[in-house]
Amino acid sequence: MKLTKLSLLNFRNIQKEEILFSKNINVFYGGNGQGKTSVLESIYLLGLTKSFRVNDDKAVLKQGSEYFDISGNFKKDKGKEFSVRVFFSGTKGKHVFYNQKKVKSFSSIIGVVPIILLSLEDLTLTYGSPAARRKFVDILISQIDAQYLQALKKFKEVLQQRNKILSLISEKEAQISDLVPWDIQFSKFAAYIIFKRKIILDHLKSLISTLYKTMSGTNDEIGIKYNTFVQVDFKQDAIEQLKARINQKLDETQRKDIYYGSTTSGPHRDDIIFFKNNQPLKTFGSQGENKTFLISLKFAEARLIEKELKERPLLLLDDIFSELDESRIENVIKSIIAEKCQTFITSTTAENFKKSNLADLDFFKLTGGTVAHET
Repeated sequence: MKLTKLSLLNFRNIQKEEILFSKNINVFYGGNGQGKTSVLESIYLLGLTKSFRVNDDKAVLKQGSEYFDISGNFKKDKGKEFSVRVFFSGTKGKHVFYNQKKVKSFSSIIGVVPIILLSLEDLTLTYGSPAARRKFVDILISQIDAQYLQALKKFKEVLQQRNKILSLISEKEAQISDLVPWDIQFSKFAAYIIFKRKIILDHLKSLISTLYKTMSGTNDEIGIKYNTFVQVDFKQDAIEQLKARINQKLDETQRKDIYYGSTTSGPHRDDIIFFKNNQPLKTFGSQGENKTFLISLKFAEARLIEKELKERPLLLLDDIFSELDESRIENVIKSIIAEKCQTFITSTTAENFKKSNLADLDFFKLTGGTVAHET
């Protein structure tokens, strides 16, 4: 996948820009607050229909503007060209277009432009809450499996309804039998989600080990463990096994759930643990090791997406080189070249890249929301 042209109107501090891309590696550099991350944010929005920085579309409107309009022209690895456009205004809401035709469901766009993002916020993958790690794996699977995205949406709806019934039971306004249809739906979607998460995390684990050693220049072993609320051997009939085990678990925690008026066990509370040499990375890893792990994880994601979609994703790397020594920076740059994914990088300086003398590389300087292509 290649992004050949990006058009921005009233997005963050960027009033109007049209950026053409012809190289695989594109570096956006400049001081803080100049609009570097905004460019990456706009590309991410074209792929996933939402920002990775805020949940409110109004927050990305340029101050004083009534709407923003972003569009991208893309070319698949096999040559097919298409466009995606996202328009938002406070009065008309958000609309997404594929080849100039408005799509009925935003979710239908997910996976059309596969995106891998690494930003400062991703440090929460190791140091932060389980919710951040669940979100990471859910976004990854949703881009390669439309059925998973639908199952995730249905599960959230069922969970909301089940919690509502639990609250009514605790208030003596509903019967325990009212839980039965929701428990059936809960186990159905929860089993599918858990099964898919386990498979994808096993694939990532096998990919990231070699990648981390290459980027870190060490022989450290990396591990990934999915901590779910049920224990089942993941064989061919695992989903049916999972349904039965989840139903059993719901029976076991029913009194507790009623007491709290909330579902206390499920994929919405699962966690993912990352290890280095059998020790939790969030406890025993340095800042540099943590960032090297995250970069390796993103490249593992890229390889997984390429395998599943037969399409290389776009790589968005937002200010990833701080806290890395020169040898690790050099290893990361070599890995970027080896992956052959079109990559968009932000940095306060372009020095590390300019001295590399790479041919397939472009520089864009950001000043006050204005983009200048260096030739």
